[in-house]
Amino acid sequence: MNLQIDYLENHRYAIPRLAELHHAEWLSVTPTLTVADRMSGFEARARHGSIPTGFVAIDDDAVVGMACLVECDIESHCHLTPWLASVLVAPAYRRRGVGSALAIRATDEAIQLGVSELFLFTFDRQSFYSRLGWQELESAMYAGRAGTVMSR
Repeated sequence: MNLQIDYLENHRYAIPRLAELHHAEWLSVTPTLTVADRMSGFEARARHGSIPTGFVAIDDDAVVGMACLVECDIESHCHLTPWLASVLVAPAYRRRGVGSALAIRATDEAIQLGVSELFLFTFDRQSFYSRLGWQELESAMYAGRAGTVMSR
């Protein structure tokens, strides 16, 4: 694997593919969002040097994943900011270190931007994020499902 993690800004062509992956992964959680809505959201994150910002994982020419930094990820917890969000890896590339590389790159960017504490929400990946140094902060509900807010 020849993995590259870069700013989404430098790979805008990847936005449609990322929107499709995001839609397939989280349609049950955000059923009112269309692929076009997701593309619009990712366009807003296609920049760097501030939050929001997005990152894309590319293996040779294949778009294989993404991660973002956003001001607020779940409306009930916007008093906590900023957030690691939309960490997503294409199914064929999972369990190969792509998700870890994306999360680490986004976290490093947050630190460079002067962020002292970063948050995320996960339904079921607490152990994955714990291995990367995240700590469980509190339980929370999102889209009628229980999950965990974590911090680092």
